[in-house]
Amino acid sequence: MSIKIDALPQPATDIPNAIDLAYELGELPFDLRRRGIPVLRDAGSGRLRMKAGTADELELRMDPASVVLQRLALKEELHIIGLQQQDRRSGILVHSDSPLRTAADLKAAKLGIAARINPDDSLRKLNAANLVDAALHKVGIAGARPKWIELQSKQAADGIHPGRRELHALLSKEVDAVYADWALSEESRRLLGLRELEGFSFYTPVLTVLTVSAGATLIQEHSVEVERLLAHISLASEWAVNHPTEAHRLAAKQLGISENAIPFIFSDDLHKQLGVNVSDDKWSRLVNLKKEMQDHGCLQGDFPLEESLDRAILQNVQLLVDSGELEHPQRESLSQYAERDLPLSFFNERPRAHRLQGDEEALAAARLFAEEIRPGASDRDRGRKLPLREIRRLAELGLLGLVVPKEYGGPDVSTRTLVDIFKIISHADGAIGQIPQNHHFFVKTIELIGNKEQKSFFFQEVLNGAQFGNGLAERSSSKGARKITTTVRKLDGEEGFVLNGSKYYTTGALYSHWIPVTAMNEDEQRMTAFVPRHAPGVTVLDDWSGIGQRTTASGSVVLRNVKVPESCLLPHFQIFEGPQYFSAFGQIMHAAIDIGIAQAALEDAAAFVRDYTRPAFGSGVTRANEEPDLIRRFGELGIRLQAAEALLDRAADAIDYARKELNAETAGKAALTVDSAKWLVTETAIEITNALFEVAGTSSMDRKHNYDRHWRNVRIHTLHDPARLKLHHVGKWFLNGVYHEYKM
Repeated sequence: MSIKIDALPQPATDIPNAIDLAYELGELPFDLRRRGIPVLRDAGSGRLRMKAGTADELELRMDPASVVLQRLALKEELHIIGLQQQDRRSGILVHSDSPLRTAADLKAAKLGIAARINPDDSLRKLNAANLVDAALHKVGIAGARPKWIELQSKQAADGIHPGRRELHALLSKEVDAVYADWALSEESRRLLGLRELEGFSFYTPVLTVLTVSAGATLIQEHSVEVERLLAHISLASEWAVNHPTEAHRLAAKQLGISENAIPFIFSDDLHKQLGVNVSDDKWSRLVNLKKEMQDHGCLQGDFPLEESLDRAILQNVQLLVDSGELEHPQRESLSQYAERDLPLSFFNERPRAHRLQGDEEALAAARLFAEEIRPGASDRDRGRKLPLREIRRLAELGLLGLVVPKEYGGPDVSTRTLVDIFKIISHADGAIGQIPQNHHFFVKTIELIGNKEQKSFFFQEVLNGAQFGNGLAERSSSKGARKITTTVRKLDGEEGFVLNGSKYYTTGALYSHWIPVTAMNEDEQRMTAFVPRHAPGVTVLDDWSGIGQRTTASGSVVLRNVKVPESCLLPHFQIFEGPQYFSAFGQIMHAAIDIGIAQAALEDAAAFVRDYTRPAFGSGVTRANEEPDLIRRFGELGIRLQAAEALLDRAADAIDYARKELNAETAGKAALTVDSAKWLVTETAIEITNALFEVAGTSSMDRKHNYDRHWRNVRIHTLHDPARLKLHHVGKWFLNGVYHEYKM
């Protein structure tokens, strides 16, 4: 019988590790990119390499304890920062038809084990012999031992895993049985015609050591980064304790084995054994292993093991975990572009943008675009699939140049037309509808405060298909804080400025060519810096994890020492030095998005009721769409939707009038009508998207329809600017005749 070794299954010997678990859960790689910590990961290896300069590098890695002790004996500069202990199953494998049944049958059997190659392999045989002797002693056979056969490889040091060597020997019947401290699933054993010896199955603790390798000075200089990495690893192991099924599933994925094989390799407590805390029990095992290896000649010389344990890092990690500063892993399905960027081809290979000539052509382009994107809207939301092709098409149709002034070659559509376009696109896909909102917001910024050169340059960029993202909002560092912490400062000794800060809710930034960033200058004045998307120091992450608007890529932008020429810096504060309609212009687009989503929800509800909903019991009608109460409810919802649309149109007209005749009164009326429309649209859109299930019935909530995306999209988007505040703004006018003035 000839069996090819390479055709045999690879026995599972690797250890699931918390480093790979933390990466898989998501928060670790996202946090690294947010903070600009340069880490390279060898997936599945339990290793991370962090660049600490042009040549220096720190490496975090999880290795078997024996390997780490050997490295320490060779005087490598290692710092122990974690210990992981897991129970692995050991046993004796025989042929299914073998006469060997129990441990007692081993007394005269030929028992195979892979020959020693590495120095610490002798410990493996010693431990195996001790386990077999204990099993024989347990059944009353103390004197007779099996004949151990050291299985030689055909080629010395050929790199073949000992488990494969042992499997080959057993299947070739060179031996009667083999000792296995690796494992095969029950299915694999059955396919190979093997079984375990009865009464011989042990769980033995296996110790793995987490180290960081570098000199003491380098470790000290980068202790904050190392501590942050270790804190995420600690949080990942905590997550595993509370999510055993998912933790075992991820462990199986790490090892490249079936989930069903986990119980045959590890104990049922695997999810509790991914922690890397340095307990007294684990440390004692490491100390004892060192002594055992020295006694058997596996370690050359002595070394102070205690000195390699970095207790300062361990203490600081615990403080960081307890502080609550780090996000706990959620195992949420996030975009792959939180860990890496979009391909450059997305930006460099865009088709030429069409130049729209006026409002009617713009509306026609929007209707065409909507028909193209509508079929895939639900699937994009369900799978968090970014609309890369659709965003390219948005530029190609000229829909990014809508508000570019006519004197610079744009169509300069009315606000009413712009609102209609947002409704049309959001009706087809509410997430795509939101993406260009900030783009037009910043095109308007350039119109209002840009100088002639800035207008000429940036308007041509837009007409050629360039998209603006946004860097407006920031995560609050403390409760209630709304202060902008991003700064733009003059460079010392050279022209231009330098930009530093972090932004969140940066809708559209991932897809953009330019990212307009709000920052404060030395005089605490609000500026807008237009930054090239791929400028040095700019990091864009799709780490948006909201329940709705899932494909807007409304994640983070990190800016570190980004150079900004004066030609790309605009004095945003000047917009608010007199009457302005700018705030109303920005907000009306948000309201139009919500109206479009509400329209789609009401239409989906009506279609479902007509085609699928059963009439209520006792209603006396044969079809649900003939039921009087449902007809009345649709009437209520339809009237409210029309009222919200009408008020939105009135607000759009007020903005256009303010633009032509700008003064305190026209600006005030524009703000008043937009605030009024914003409140009514919010209330109406939330009611309609919620009522969809009320009128359509239980079956409409089946996940296959994904109708909840309408409610999720509206609910999260309407929180962008709380509608409750609009009542106060409007109330001040109707009670006291005072218009609300929007500030920066």
